[in-house]
Amino acid sequence: MTKILPKIVFYALIVGVAITGALLYIKIRPANQQPTTNNQQPICIITIDGQKYDVESLRSTHTGGDIFQCDTDMSAAFHRKHDDNLQMIQKYLVQ
Repeated sequence: MTKILPKIVFYALIVGVAITGALLYIKIRPANQQPTTNNQQPICIITIDGQKYDVESLRSTHTGGDIFQCDTDMSAAFHRKHDDNLQMIQKYLVQ
């Protein structure tokens, strides 16, 4: 038993370091990292009722916080908070 204990501790440390490294990598690289356009301006496109909106500039000023999940359909979340009032987001519509 005394010969096995150091090996167990050693492997536990290795696993702990690997998990810590993975968690740090995930924390540094956000899951919904914004894509960029050709001129390297960050964009965040969401879809509401089939229409696409670039809400990148809204992310820092939205009164509900940065709740945007780029490249996803956020229709349900939008309607839950804003009913059917699409007028408030029209200026972000992507033509």
